Amino acid sequence: MTRRTLAVDVGGVLYYDEPFDLAWLQGVWELTRADDPAFPMDAFLQAMRGFYQGRAPGSPPPSLFPPNGTKSWQGVRERWTSLVQPVPGAVDALRHLAEEYEVCIVANQPPECLAALRTLGIEQQVQLVALDSLVGYAKPDPRLFKWAMDRLSWKPEHTTVVGDRPDHDAAPALALGCSAVIVHVDSGWSAPAEVAPEIVTAYRELKIQRVHTTEGSTRHWAIAALENLADVLRTISHQKRSPRPRQEVRP
Repeated sequence: MTRRTLAVDVGGVLYYDEPFDLAWLQGVWELTRADDPAFPMDAFLQAMRGFYQGRAPGSPPPSLFPPNGTKSWQGVRERWTSLVQPVPGAVDALRHLAEEYEVCIVANQPPECLAALRTLGIEQQVQLVALDSLVGYAKPDPRLFKWAMDRLSWKPEHTTVVGDRPDHDAAPALALGCSAVIVHVDSGWSAPAEVAPEIVTAYRELKIQRVHTTEGSTRHWAIAALENLADVLRTISHQKRSPRPRQEVRP
């Protein structure tokens, strides 16, 4: 039997995205206040909501209060590893999966992600790390996945893409002929200590709204935690037809 291969995302699957977002927003706020000490928090929160609500899926992130957005993002990148909050159980689950399957990482992440994966012990478990910032293609462009699979000589029909977004992960995976699994992790992340409570509250509200805008209509499996992936993979290996839309597999 041909061995299945796995292309696994990082943000929202292995570690939380939210601490990076919040550290970035706090940095933008502090830089904006340095430019104009009278600038009100309400105006910043309004601009923040417009920024997140106005982003098209798959578009590169525009700057918020330029050039402060760019400056703040550079600061976040410099402390990337210290901001990492692993999803509980995800790193151990990936380690177990790597004992049975060939695994690579395919993610939209800055180069600093490599150091984080090394610190978590993930880099040593995988065949390849393909980051958009290093490869030149960004999800949802399927060429990022194809770049990784070509280098590993993986066949799409034997590959499962594991991510957290139907539009960024499942859609390009299915376009290439791969199967797709979307992980819906819990909201167990914590805001970095320095982030203003008003920013955290507004961000949590935006996260709830953004879940609905990224759902999409692709056909994929859905799981509550990476630990559940092995069960899905065994099922996929014995199926010749596609699963029902958003079929749930729960512990």
